Amino acid sequence: MAQFRTTFWLAMKKAFRKAVKEFASQLEAKCKKTKNKRAARLNFSFGLAHSKKESNPVMIEITLTNEQQVVATLKPVTATGKPAKVDGAPKWTVVSGDGTVVPADDGLSATLVTPDLPGDTTYLVDADADLGSGVEDLQDTITVHTTGANAKNLGIALGTPVAKP
Repeated sequence: MAQFRTTFWLAMKKAFRKAVKEFASQLEAKCKKTKNKRAARLNFSFGLAHSKKESNPVMIEITLTNEQQVVATLKPVTATGKPAKVDGAPKWTVVSGDGTVVPADDGLSATLVTPDLPGDTTYLVDADADLGSGVEDLQDTITVHTTGANAKNLGIALGTPVAKP
């Protein structure tokens, strides 16, 4: 989904640039026709100010076997992508599924442990983005798709040798 959004905005940016170039060339052609009969004037209007880079909550997905675990690390950033701090230790919880989570003492990382049986586990990370006395929840989710580990060895075992009949 994030890749689609990036592709969409790049396409919109390209289309906007093309429209501005086309408008400028039409205006230039019109000005040449008038031969300075009247001065040309450009009026621009701008919308509300917004961040250079929008930051939307992200759902991360990963597929692991039931013999694996993974460490997830938080690196909080501002809306424009600059490093930021959170107030206190973020809280890690299992929303659904049979996996477990083992947070680090500072809460900025946690080990996501897959269950023994295949299935999906969704983890929620909740942090307070307000460094003052208020609370501004900042949340992200991680979904771990657990598959059964494939056999890698047949595990042949031989019995005790016996005499032929």
